[in-house]
Parts: sequence; structure tokens; C-alpha cells
Amino acid sequence: MIFRKTNHREDAFLEQAIRGERAGLEYLVGAYKDLAYTVAFRIVMNKEDAEEVVQDSFLRAFASLEKFKRASKFSTWLFRIVYNTALTKVKDKKIQLSQLGNPLDDNAFDISDHTEYDLLKKGEREKFVSLALNRLSEEDHLVVSYFYIGEKSISEISEIMGLKRSAIKMRLLRGRKQLEAELKILLDTEIKDLL
Repeated sequence: MIFRKTNHREDAFLEQAIRGERAGLEYLVGAYKDLAYTVAFRIVMNKEDAEEVVQDSFLRAFASLEKFKRASKFSTWLFRIVYNTALTKVKDKKIQLSQLGNPLDDNAFDISDHTEYDLLKKGEREKFVSLALNRLSEEDHLVVSYFYIGEKSISEISEIMGLKRSAIKMRLLRGRKQLEAELKILLDTEIKDLL
């Protein structure tokens, strides 16, 4: 038997959404649109395509709500749809371009001991973390984003991305190390520019 932590409020909205009630649908969109967009953008690398992927993903999810088995969280199921829709979008775009003849460990990462990082205001921290995340490979960026921003477990990320738990752990470890290295480079450059 599969046990999962329940969120009674979200379950109530999910029930409303299954019945087609607007409040439930709006809650689910509001709760997950930002991370869905982040994931989609990271894969398709284009604002318009990312917006289209998110819209298509929500439409697909809502059209199939009665099929949602609740073996996992709704968010895990939704992000799997977003991930696959984005991959399909990229594949379709490559096919279109080729037709035109054109090539185309669970330990939390802690950067609080970096004094340069501590000196930055929250908005500046977010800017540097975002810049560093964008320097990671596509899959490492997604795994780190799912884990830290989306607060997904390794099992949930494994289900979303269709990869083994060991592969997720490896990507998470590698992503954290790379993120730390990129932050050091960015912060050193920033500090030198200020001096």
C-alpha cells in the first residue's frame, strides 16, 4: 500500500476541480503555475513556448482529472505532464527545423557559510542563485529546482522525470556541487567589480 502525506485543503480543491468547479481549478493553477513555467522554460528555452507548454499541460491534466489515481501527489502527476509536454515541444521543434534544413544524497545544500553570499540582500541572493542555476545542465537544473524550489522528494522527482532514484541522487549531488562552484565564481566576480 502506498502512503503519502495528505494536504486536506488541496484535496478539497482537487475534488472541486474533478467536479469541474472553477474554485478548484483556479487553486491548482495558482499553486503550480510558477514551478510548471520554470520547468517548461528550462526545457524549451523560450518564453512563448514555455507558456504554451504550461497551458497545454494544465488543459491535459484537467481533461484527465478523473483518471488521476492519487498514488502520488497531484503536483507530481502534473509536473510529469509538464515535463513530457515540454520534451514533446522540443522534439517537434527540432523536426520542424530539420525539415527547413537547419541543424540545430539528500543532504541540504548550504551556502550560508559563504560570507559574500551573506552580505547580499534577499533579492540579490535570488538573482545570483538564478544565474548559477542557469549555468547547470538542463537535467541538473530541473532536479535541483524540483528538490529545492518545488520541495519534491527524490521519489517524486524520479517519477516525474522517469529516471531511477539513484540517477536523481547523483544529479542532485552533482547539481549542488556545480551550483556552489558557480555561485563562488559569480560572487567573486561581483565582489571584485564592487571594489
